[in-house]
Amino acid sequence: MTISHDLDLTSAQSRESAYQAYAALRESAPVARVRMPTGQDVWLVTGYEESVGFLTDYQRFRTSPPASGGDGAAPALPEAVVRLLGGSMGSMDPPDHTRQRRLVQAAFTPQYVETLRPGVQAITDQLVDGLLARPDHTFDLVEDFAVPLPLTVMSDMLGIPRDDRNRFRLWSELLLSLDPTSAQSAPAGMSPMDVMAEIEKFVGYLDALIVAKRADPGDDLISRMTLAEADGERMTDEELLKMVALLVVGGLGTTQHLIGNMVLALFRNPEQLELLRADPGLAPSAVEEMLRFHGPIEISFPRFAAEDTEIAGQPIARGEMIIAVLAAADRDPARFTDPDRLDIQRSGNRHLAFGRGAHMCLGAPLARVEGQIALTTLLARMPQLRPATEPVDAAWRPGLTLRGLSSLSVRF
Repeated sequence: MTISHDLDLTSAQSRESAYQAYAALRESAPVARVRMPTGQDVWLVTGYEESVGFLTDYQRFRTSPPASGGDGAAPALPEAVVRLLGGSMGSMDPPDHTRQRRLVQAAFTPQYVETLRPGVQAITDQLVDGLLARPDHTFDLVEDFAVPLPLTVMSDMLGIPRDDRNRFRLWSELLLSLDPTSAQSAPAGMSPMDVMAEIEKFVGYLDALIVAKRADPGDDLISRMTLAEADGERMTDEELLKMVALLVVGGLGTTQHLIGNMVLALFRNPEQLELLRADPGLAPSAVEEMLRFHGPIEISFPRFAAEDTEIAGQPIARGEMIIAVLAAADRDPARFTDPDRLDIQRSGNRHLAFGRGAHMCLGAPLARVEGQIALTTLLARMPQLRPATEPVDAAWRPGLTLRGLSSLSVRF
């Protein structure tokens, strides 16, 4: 009988000690059975090679559990939530997933992302202008910079009119709050009924926006996706709706947490901060290293064994849930030399911060661009940027899917 480990992996307090917990699991076995706070037992894969093998194998490991033949009904969800999140690309396996991924990639290419770089720089400069005007020379890096930067970039990229930006921010926050693993909550004072009413408004807004973009395409991403074609196929309006929701959920929290995690890591490793200040050209390498060291995505999407199988010699029964712990794999000493040391000049840094395989994060190129520009702009325009408290206090968000800060007070 396999014993399940009881670990605190989701509380805010556990964020500081999570890497040590993962290391202990990995040393005992790269595939370990862990009891989650919900009481559910899952297999956590903490080794690098084992994670790569698991993430890229869609024959043995699927995004949905195998049919049990039972008659249990899935819990009813509001229609608006189902339309936004149900059956999205993130919950599909190849070959169904392949078609949608191909269509999105035809519009959201690395070349297209590079064309966004000047706009990202302009948005970043505008935010920093406002922060530099503060007479007390202090601000919350998360709330005042890391949150509004990707939100504004996403709004511009999707072609959201500026008059609708406040509503889009609210809708984005509410969409993130629907994911119970994100630790994002709805704004204070909003009841579940209020949230659902706003989500329905969001769906109606996106429906109308997609229709308008099809009729009169611009140079925004929704327009590009309406026109994207692969093998004579185009995305349907329903697929576009789900794709926009997926971009919002995946793009905003990920980039927000990346920015906060990077600054925290540099504050706690001042020699690396000075190295980057002296040579801003190290920014791309620094971003990659900090994605490995403090990546914003802690775990992969859950997958299920399609058959009785094994990983690294550990038997896994058909239907059991498996999760790759990306944060643990990226600190596996079998793959990375001195993995608990931040080294912004590290070479051969093929981390798993954005996953691997068919479900690798679609927004990774944009997150990299935003991370590089955020980092270089902050350090260039705020040469005295430093934590407001010593030692550097980290206010981590609870939750397991995303790793990030709820606040970080800084001075300049």
